[in-house]
Amino acid sequence: MIESLEITSVRLSDQVARRIAAAIIDGTIPAGARVRDNELAQQLGVSRMPVREALQRLQRVGLIETAASRYTRVTDVTPGLVRSTLEFTAHYTTSLLRMALLRMDQAQREEASTRIDEIITRMIASDAGLVAQRELQELLLAYPDNSFMEIVSGDLGMAIQRNLTAAGPVGSVAATLAYLTGLRDAVRAGDADEGERIIREHHGVQD
Repeated sequence: MIESLEITSVRLSDQVARRIAAAIIDGTIPAGARVRDNELAQQLGVSRMPVREALQRLQRVGLIETAASRYTRVTDVTPGLVRSTLEFTAHYTTSLLRMALLRMDQAQREEASTRIDEIITRMIASDAGLVAQRELQELLLAYPDNSFMEIVSGDLGMAIQRNLTAAGPVGSVAATLAYLTGLRDAVRAGDADEGERIIREHHGVQD
């Protein structure tokens, strides 16, 4: 069961998409489960239209699959999809890092490295390495001031988190700690090449 939504200034279909994605990510709606727009609309306390829009959006990023007049259901995460997602995530995070460092001055690099320390502290307390890595991406996204990247990052983030959550942790907590610490130092130094090396190594992506 998904909790009903509170109406906010965020577009309703965006709220619905995030709520359904969260339910898929945490297993409330498991892989292979059929989803029906009328049932979701009732649970969320909205009309069917924003639910349909949300399901179309989630289909585009691979969380939902449909067969006309047969079913709409949650997709499975295959080993091949996990490998593809890890490779994409490495390139995506590298792009965010390079775009951010191009626009950051020394004060902003110090600010960002302090915020990465805060992410590390939360990760150690919660043992949630994947959440920490998503927080890192969102932090880097704040600096380039690139409106297009901001638009697409929401859907990318949902897809990445779902695919890698289903696969389990990307490395141990110790490995994630080393990854975040290394990136913090690379950000502080403004060293995009070292940051890319650390990102690729952590995600198992070769040159």
